[in-house]
Amino acid sequence: MEPEREPQFWGGPGEVSPDLECAICFSQFNNVFRTPKMLQCQHTFCLECLARMNVKSSQPDTIRCPLCRGLTPLPNLGLPKLDNNPAILSYLPEAMQRVYSIRFNRNKGRLLVKRPTEVHGLPPLCTVSQSLDVGLPSDHAARGQSQGNALMHMSSKPLCRAFIMVSVVLSMVLLTCTIIFIISRK
Repeated sequence: MEPEREPQFWGGPGEVSPDLECAICFSQFNNVFRTPKMLQCQHTFCLECLARMNVKSSQPDTIRCPLCRGLTPLPNLGLPKLDNNPAILSYLPEAMQRVYSIRFNRNKGRLLVKRPTEVHGLPPLCTVSQSLDVGLPSDHAARGQSQGNALMHMSSKPLCRAFIMVSVVLSMVLLTCTIIFIISRK
């Protein structure tokens, strides 16, 4: 396990600049899926990491800060409506000062870029991926599917793995028997 990182600040004497990377994934913040979102405890993480945490959480209406363990209730319109950290956004390049409008669909585990209106001076949307898979909720099968589909969904992968394992073991036994037979004939 890596030691906990302290926030980094740089600049000239008397000048304090925020850390421009997420403390979870260590990726640089941007204005799309890695937008710097601020929790009530004032700790900041990228939207993507918060979405991945929320998808696996048993409490979908709150986010627990990974640093101080404080709880932040999510706004009515969801995770993307958490406050952006304006201090971090101000250090991003000018073209990244405006944040794209993002939707979060927890049931499907996806962050989606809403169709933005054309804004002069911003890069076109075609340079930005329009969706990002952050994983399915842990309770997805039980909540989002009928009982029969959920049973089939949960058992299909283990059955497939079991079939492969049995096939491999039988092949090895057959190969071993063949080798023993060949050696004993000589």
